Amino acid sequence: MFDNKKSNNIIKLPFGTRDILPSEIDERNKIKELISREFRMWGYGEVNTPVFEYTRNISVGAGKNWKDKLINFFDVDGNPVSLRSDMTIPIARLAGMRLKENQLPSRFCYFADSFRQSGTQKGARRIYNQAGLELIGFKNSIIADVEVLIILINILNGLNVKDYKIGLGHVEFIEGLCDWFELDIKERDFIRNRVILKDFVELENFLNKRDTKKAKIFIKLLQPESSIDKISNLISDIDNKKVIQSFNYIKELNNILTGLNNKDYFITDFSIVRDFDYYTGLLFEVYCPALNDIIGSGGRYDKLIKKFGKDIPATGFALDIDLAHKAIEVLQGKEELKILLKTGNNADIGDSIKLIEIARKLHKMGVIVELLYEDKPELEVFALEKKYNIIVEVKSNFKDLEVLDIKSNSRKVEKINDFIEGLKRR
Repeated sequence: MFDNKKSNNIIKLPFGTRDILPSEIDERNKIKELISREFRMWGYGEVNTPVFEYTRNISVGAGKNWKDKLINFFDVDGNPVSLRSDMTIPIARLAGMRLKENQLPSRFCYFADSFRQSGTQKGARRIYNQAGLELIGFKNSIIADVEVLIILINILNGLNVKDYKIGLGHVEFIEGLCDWFELDIKERDFIRNRVILKDFVELENFLNKRDTKKAKIFIKLLQPESSIDKISNLISDIDNKKVIQSFNYIKELNNILTGLNNKDYFITDFSIVRDFDYYTGLLFEVYCPALNDIIGSGGRYDKLIKKFGKDIPATGFALDIDLAHKAIEVLQGKEELKILLKTGNNADIGDSIKLIEIARKLHKMGVIVELLYEDKPELEVFALEKKYNIIVEVKSNFKDLEVLDIKSNSRKVEKINDFIEGLKRR
């Protein structure tokens, strides 16, 4: 297999994967810390599930084309297993198998990677770093959905994501419109696929062959709309129970969110259709003008947990950490003090130990310190790339030091003890 040495030169990663360096990891960790704090404030406890499970479990609710979505392989005993394609299905399996009646409602959250098969086109991903939550077993569905959406808003605002909107849709709305057109199963699949692809031209051409007046209404109802009254006017002539009930649910949800002073964050978008088949009611997606992709999504899945045991309603969302990171202009929060600590010349063992002792004192004060034991060319460029605030050079007498504030480009010389006392007062 590896006889040819030239062919054993690995120069690329598998498509859909990438390396992440410390500076980006550091920013992502700050994002996760903010999200984690919000989860804890609402009583959500973190859970973890295996990265891979039996394919028959993972494929439940993954959609008709699940074989094209999952990354599959065989276990040592020959059983087919798959990497998890999202966290909702594994948590639903956990809830169906493990939760007892007296443990409901349960509030779970997670920080995890999910894995999905994709094409080899540039920019395609197969690893999705996600943060999310699941509210399980709360019988009042609309209040549970409100809680989940409020937490999502708090997170997006806390991360300083600009000009985002959360689109609200419903699984049964398009199903009801298909009933209204009296479409068969094959035609419904065609409609669903066109909506997923946002191919409204072909969709309208198809519907016009049935009924041009209805087609016009159908297409208008798939356009994102901030005014709930406009949608109400459009569906006034549609005599279909699913359409009316799903619209009324979104309208009531909208009224509650408006009463909580969150109206500006939401639009109604009945074109939302998810690739996963387990959703049963509310659907929502987070849009940001800075990105073409959806930052986060979620909804209600009242029948999924039953496939693994107990009949329990649930709702939740997942936020894409990669995309959230791209959407953030400035990461809010207190700036950490980061110091690059060095000696004037290449340090011998004794000087290196003294540097370590100084660093330990600073660490106890919560200061991040990286040590340089030898000369470094273009030191300021190095420090800027690693986002250090201060470069501190300890003089050979180990009593004095020179402090360079990178932001203000100011230098000063002071005693080590005075420097440490000054940091205590910051």
